[in-house]
Amino acid sequence: MTSSQQNPQQQPSSGPESEPVIPQITRKQAQRINAPARNMIISMVVMILLIIPVLWLMPQPSKNPYRPSVDLPLVAYEASSEAGYHVAAAQQEGWHYNYARWNSQQADGIDYWETGQVTPSNQFIVLTQAAGTNPTWIANTTGGAQAEGSVQAGGVSWELRSLVDAKDKQKVTSYYIGQLEGTTVILSGEAEAAEFQALAEATAAYLKAPASTVEPTPASGIR
Repeated sequence: MTSSQQNPQQQPSSGPESEPVIPQITRKQAQRINAPARNMIISMVVMILLIIPVLWLMPQPSKNPYRPSVDLPLVAYEASSEAGYHVAAAQQEGWHYNYARWNSQQADGIDYWETGQVTPSNQFIVLTQAAGTNPTWIANTTGGAQAEGSVQAGGVSWELRSLVDAKDKQKVTSYYIGQLEGTTVILSGEAEAAEFQALAEATAAYLKAPASTVEPTPASGIR
């Protein structure tokens, strides 16, 4: 067999049958294929348009942290009536009361006035006040804190104590203990000494002239 005579099965095919077949679809078929994607886009647009007004009308978070409202003159007046002495309710600029309450029917028979105040540096100081106290009550109230000396504030000598947290050695609670107008006042917290000093002075000054707990008058805020 000569070189010009080849096997027909080995000859390349150049006829129409060797060209790739390109599928042809109608316009309606194309619309049906594109319909799901188009519907999804429309749904997303509608959802966004519905959400935008809701987000727009939502109240914006306050720049000021929430501060519980304490009707201090009223609570202090009622507590003083039950206690039989004027409870400490000094108010200082830049400070705010977190709570104020009278704790009665105590197992040891010593009822007490208690407030929580947030300081200008956002620390927290608890004030506890009671009459007829004793060393055991003071030791229990301070958690057995160790004495560390004394400091003068508002014409009162305040005993200083501190207590290191057993689990966190970096956490130290300070205590200022003073005898004011026949009552024992204990300040406790982790605030700086300057803020303890400020509250001690304000408390001593207030108890010398406890205007808001003397009687329910419009000037005291009590009706």
